Amino acid sequence: MQKRIIGGIILLLIAGLFVGNWVYGTILSKKIEEGIANRFKLLGDNVEVSLEEVKVNPLFSEIQLIGILVQSVDGELIARGKEVDLDMPYSEAIRMLKSKDFEELKSFCIHVNELAIYIEGAEDQLLVNSLMLDFDGSLTKSDLKNINTVFPTQKQAVKIIAKDMSFANTPWLETLGFTPAQITQFNKVDKLSMDAEFNPNKKILRIDDLNIHSPLMDYDSNGSLKFSGDGLDGMKPKQVKSFIEFKLKEKGIEWGDPQTSGRYTLGNLAVQIEGVVDYEDSTQIIQSQRTNFLLEDLKLEYSGAKKAQLEAQTALLGIKMDQLSISRLAIQSNLADGQLRIKNSELKSSLFNADLNLEVKLDKYDHMASQIIAGKLVVSDLVAGLQNGLSTFELMTGQSLPRNGDDIIIEVSGPISRPNIKGLRY
Repeated sequence: MQKRIIGGIILLLIAGLFVGNWVYGTILSKKIEEGIANRFKLLGDNVEVSLEEVKVNPLFSEIQLIGILVQSVDGELIARGKEVDLDMPYSEAIRMLKSKDFEELKSFCIHVNELAIYIEGAEDQLLVNSLMLDFDGSLTKSDLKNINTVFPTQKQAVKIIAKDMSFANTPWLETLGFTPAQITQFNKVDKLSMDAEFNPNKKILRIDDLNIHSPLMDYDSNGSLKFSGDGLDGMKPKQVKSFIEFKLKEKGIEWGDPQTSGRYTLGNLAVQIEGVVDYEDSTQIIQSQRTNFLLEDLKLEYSGAKKAQLEAQTALLGIKMDQLSISRLAIQSNLADGQLRIKNSELKSSLFNADLNLEVKLDKYDHMASQIIAGKLVVSDLVAGLQNGLSTFELMTGQSLPRNGDDIIIEVSGPISRPNIKGLRY
């Protein structure tokens, strides 16, 4: 019997807690809605903001704005969101809404569902199915006012995650000659995310994991900036580190109209770049750098009157417009310990093929004082028009390009400002 009484009391307390939470939340909803209406007036006389409903859950410090619409007084859409969830103490929300001027922005997390942002000048809307913005830090009115001369003393961090992004109309893509199928292929981002942190004590700004993933491609990057000085005006970079990776997910993309801008097709593209750059006063010193670039099966096609027009312009060179293609372009470079090496880099195209290997001893303070240790460029399989053009050049200069059979061999060494070219005088 005693256990039943205790259990009943607990149930009544829990029920009372939730009922009280609902009643208190309803009262706060009205206060916050009134405060938001007054706060929106600060956006200006040309902007109107409306809400369908405000919900508050004091127990879990949650505020929910339903049906938010931002537009001009002329009815032009600026932004709209189906649902906005704020993870912040309601007391903080009330404080911000009651204050006439911005005084302090503290840590918060905001979730927006079905966001649409009007793109002025493009007659389009950026649609975001889900957006999360998480701010961890503290910014005061004084921090923003004096940011040119002094940075905030507290660490600031921002995390952004956006999912299912696309443009609503894409008229600007249509004017560039993209077909509906091509627009569908390009006009989609599954996820965009970024972490950024500013640490004033260590004097470092970091961007971690800036990622863009779509059905067409993946993009990943990160980087950091170490600096000296204080404030935007006094800030001077000391070191920059960066990493970028980009790759297509699927082979065989195409864009453009062959009768106007030209139809482009691309089989594969992969890029990876990373490096470290130090700064001594205004001098940039590249400490390390690595690049891997691969492009395959790039073709440009014209048809109709556009093709005839361009062929008339290139006829004297003996080049046909249906010959413009690159089957492979590969660049591999590495800079470490003051040595720049470019190896196994090649171009295979419909006009000519080329292979490049190069090694340079860099002068980090004066790049034009660097020395080429060895460099070799081999050009082969030139089309008739380019061969005739080179023959004319050789006749006019009285010099023949170094060759091995039909291949042109350019070997260089010495100062990069005026290198020695084997077999040529200049």
